[in-house]
Amino acid sequence: MTRTQGIALRWVLGLAIGLLFVWLSSRQWPMEKLLCEDLLASGASLSCMVEGEVSWRLEYLWLLPAFLVLAAVHFLRVLRWRPLLDSIAPHTFSELNRISAVSFMVLFILPLRLGELARPYMVASLGRVRKSEVLGTVVLERVLDGLLMAFLLFCVLALLPADHNPSAYYTLRVGSLVALAVFFAALGILWLALFNRDRAAALISCCTRPFSRRLSHRLSDMTARFIEGLRALPSPMVFARCVLWTALYWAVNGFYFWFIARAFGLQEWVTPIVAYAMMAAAAVGMMIPNSPANVGSFWYFLLLPMYVSGMPAGAAPIAFGISVWAMMLIQYCVFGLWFMAGSGQKNSPVIP
Repeated sequence: MTRTQGIALRWVLGLAIGLLFVWLSSRQWPMEKLLCEDLLASGASLSCMVEGEVSWRLEYLWLLPAFLVLAAVHFLRVLRWRPLLDSIAPHTFSELNRISAVSFMVLFILPLRLGELARPYMVASLGRVRKSEVLGTVVLERVLDGLLMAFLLFCVLALLPADHNPSAYYTLRVGSLVALAVFFAALGILWLALFNRDRAAALISCCTRPFSRRLSHRLSDMTARFIEGLRALPSPMVFARCVLWTALYWAVNGFYFWFIARAFGLQEWVTPIVAYAMMAAAAVGMMIPNSPANVGSFWYFLLLPMYVSGMPAGAAPIAFGISVWAMMLIQYCVFGLWFMAGSGQKNSPVIP
């Protein structure tokens, strides 16, 4: 298979995943009610009228604090990553700010989480550290995020009723338990690899050598460098700072969902507890292989906690879910494209 064919296959798989989740979502969402016969704009709000009744209403003013939360989350993401990367090689805040803005835009847009490789590539292009070493920081971040979000989802579900929508409730309950198991296993594998680098590299070499000696040697070498990069990370102080920044990052992030719910007048169902449940469900859902721009999969996982809270299916939650997704997409693209347009400096070649 050529490289072009491989890229095309990934996009086809990503689109198939998106279509699947759009179909799953449409089974609960009355999509036809999202379209307005009349769209009425007043000074501070926008209303969608269907058959003479308000289908959904959006108050503009609540979008401003929501966007400010997204901006704060971006900078917290940079501050969370910096101590991990500085353990390997020091980088300025402006460098990491630019790299984070561009790479998270790519991560959100590309299918199957291919954008996870953007940060290692961009950092390596500065010429101070190898991609495989930077990848260690990205993997550690993802494991911490996965554990925290799965644990948070498991805990907040205990505070929500199970009888409003048992199907959605038990889907989330099982999903949180599966995610906890997966990320605990990933953490265990990382921990064991730190103390058995040679054995881990030898195992990968043994499994891949029958297929390609060249690929086997390269993967074994990359594994050794990746684990070497991990060894620089988890000093007690660095790890504690990373955990604290991670907790603050997600604590602030939850307000975004609550502000958008207020914008649509859904605060009766989207309490702060439900907002954090939605955040955790969407975060865990986005960690599986995703569709391009997370279309479908993001909406599906985001709205499950809303149905658990007793919110009836209607146009308002659909408009809410699409708006949450759209504002995130806009923020990623605005920040990412701004730094892409403004970075005219030449970087050094990537270290293999």
